[in-house]
Amino acid sequence: METLKLISRSWSLVVLIGCTAILCAAMEPSPKAATTTQDKMFVTESTEGSLAEVELGKLALKKSKNPEITEFAQKMIADHTQLIHDMKPVADQMGLKLPENLNAKHEQEVDRLSALSGDQFDKAYISAMVADHHNDLAEFTSEESRTQNPMLKSTVAKAKEMIEMHTHMIDRIAKKNGVQTSGTPA
Repeated sequence: METLKLISRSWSLVVLIGCTAILCAAMEPSPKAATTTQDKMFVTESTEGSLAEVELGKLALKKSKNPEITEFAQKMIADHTQLIHDMKPVADQMGLKLPENLNAKHEQEVDRLSALSGDQFDKAYISAMVADHHNDLAEFTSEESRTQNPMLKSTVAKAKEMIEMHTHMIDRIAKKNGVQTSGTPA
């Protein structure tokens, strides 16, 4: 009789542990379930933006003679290549294939800047980078607070720190080169 009570209690404990595990799993949000269409658009668009940063950085290395601009361009190539790499697991989790080529809008920007040279190129590149980084900073800040996907939130937070640094760098370069930044005269 004592053995029967022990077996009964053991089974009760097993059932209780099993139910607890099931309940905990049900309460844990699934990363895929937390992904919205807006999150997917953000991942795609931010990757397109990073591809453009890399291409424009390569163009600046070829066209600019300004050491601050070429240093900034090298940073854009390295950091945005890393950001594309960091977004890959997020995209995989969402079932997305990341873009590998520039979209039409970014292709036009590369073409526009390719036609320029000297000081004209430098000022146009700086202006493009100022506008782009201020816009990116706002978008990454918004996505960080909006997304419920833990993997995306973490990636966005890390990238936002990098974009803040880029924004400060390009604003300093702009001021030094007489190019206006958002809201402040050059």
